[in-house]
This record gives sequence, C-alpha cells and structure tokens, in this order.
Amino acid sequence: TMRRAQTQRHAPRPSGMIALSGDELGVLREGNETNEDVLRRQLLEKDRECDRLATQVQTLLAQLAARPKQGDVEALEKEARSLDLLLQGTQRENERAMAELERCKTREKMLENALAKFAGPNWQVSILLVSTSSNAPSRVPCIPYCPMHLISLVSDTPTNPLPAENPTPAPPPPAAQLSQLEQVRLLVLGMEQRLRAREEKLEAVVRRAEGEGARYE
Repeated sequence: TMRRAQTQRHAPRPSGMIALSGDELGVLREGNETNEDVLRRQLLEKDRECDRLATQVQTLLAQLAARPKQGDVEALEKEARSLDLLLQGTQRENERAMAELERCKTREKMLENALAKFAGPNWQVSILLVSTSSNAPSRVPCIPYCPMHLISLVSDTPTNPLPAENPTPAPPPPAAQLSQLEQVRLLVLGMEQRLRAREEKLEAVVRRAEGEGARYE
C-alpha cells in the first residue's frame, strides 16, 4: 500500500489537470512567489471578478423587476393612441365650429345691412312695433351675448310713451311691411338661437379638450 501511494504521488499528472505550465507560471511569478502563490493570487482575482459580476446581475434583476409588465405597457400605449385620436377629433370639431361661427356672424351682418336698407336706420324700432302689435301669446326669452340686442328689445324694453306735447301718434307701417318685418324678426331670432347653441357646443368641446390635455401634463 505504501509503495502504491508513493508511486501515485510521483507519477506525472495528465496535461488536462495542470492549470498552468511552468513557463506560464514563470511569466506570472513576481519576485520570490511560488507556483502556489501565483495560483492563489489568480484565484483571489477571479473571486473578486465573480463577486462583481454577481452584484451586477442582482442590479439588473432588480431593474428588470421594477419595469412595468408588458400588458400594462400595451394598455398605456393603447390609451395614449385613443387619447391622441380623441384630441385630433376635438381639434377638427373646434375648427368646424369656429368656421360655422364665422359664417353665422357673416350672415348676421348681412341681415343687419338688409334690415337697415329695407326698414331704414331705425329698423330696431320697427321690429319693436311689430312685436308689440302682434297677438302671439308666446314671448321669446332674451338670449345672452346677442350682438344686435333684438330679443331684449322685443321682450324686455317697454314701448316709450309719446310726449305730452305731441299727441299725434306715428302712423303704423302697412300690413305687408309689418308681415315682412315679422318674418325677418323671426329669422333673426332663429339665427341668434342657432348661433348661441353653436357657441355653447364649442365651449363644451374646448373644455373637454382642455381636460384631456391636462391628463398629459
């Protein structure tokens, strides 16, 4: 048994079990280092490298765990696309509403000019006379922001009494002219109501667009 152990101790090792050859160890040896010292130093360096790589792996795993799930990312992207489409549609609706508002203002100005040409500069007084002489039971309420103040003249302003020194009242317009003025008045009132409805719709769209935009701020 002792002879077998001595034989195995002095027997040459296979080349695959030798980590470094003698020449390589001689190159890596510093000063009076032995082969064991060189190998020990290399092992320590490799252990440090392994520790550094393990720390880096843990950091990457923590970053990966902190990332949102793929389903959440896809849901957020889908919601962002939907909001972008909604914003684009809102902007187009705003443009259409503004264009319609400008057209209504243009038609309103044309009607004012036509009324001034047809009934004279005091056409508002003529429309007031038509309204007070009409037997219609319904009264149109005054709409705010009316640039021509037609509705407030019709519903809220009383007829001014004639001065005492002028007992002769002004002759009323002819029946045909009264009928035409009444038709024009109703047309203007309808346009004013549509214009006001457009303004309210535009304000609602703007508020909605501002609310959607605030979600991205």
